[in-house]
Amino acid sequence: MSASFDRKKPSKKASAADIPLLEWVIGALGLVIVTAVVGVLIYEAVAGDKSPPDIKLTVQSIASLQNGFLVKVRAENIGGEPAARVSITAEVWGQSKVSESSETQFEHLPPHSFRDAGVFFQRDPRLNEIRLRALGYEVP
Repeated sequence: MSASFDRKKPSKKASAADIPLLEWVIGALGLVIVTAVVGVLIYEAVAGDKSPPDIKLTVQSIASLQNGFLVKVRAENIGGEPAARVSITAEVWGQSKVSESSETQFEHLPPHSFRDAGVFFQRDPRLNEIRLRALGYEVP
C-alpha cells in the first residue's frame, strides 16, 4: 500500500505592490501614533513637572438638605507630583471665630487634575465665610 500525501503548493509571499494603499496609510498612521505616545512618555519621564503637590481648594456650591447643608468642594492639584489621602478641613467663620468645621479626604489626586467632594454642616454656611485648607497628604 502506498501512502499518498497531498502536498500544498508553497504560498506566494505578498510583495509590496500587492498590499493595498489603505493598509499602508493605516500602518503609517499607527506608527505615527505609537511614536508620539512613546515620545510624550519619554519627555514626561525626563523633563516633566516634578514640583510637589500644590492643592487649590474652591467651594463649588452649597445645597440645603433635610438634615443640614452640603458644601461641594473641588480640590485641584496644580503641582507636578501626585498626592494620596489628601485631608482637607472646611471651617465656617462667624464673628472672628470658627463656628463649625467639617473634614473630608481625597484618596488620590493626580498631578494637574481635580476631584470633587462634599462636607456637611448643621448650620447654614452661606451666612458666614467658609475657609478651606489642605491639612496634609501621603506620597503614593
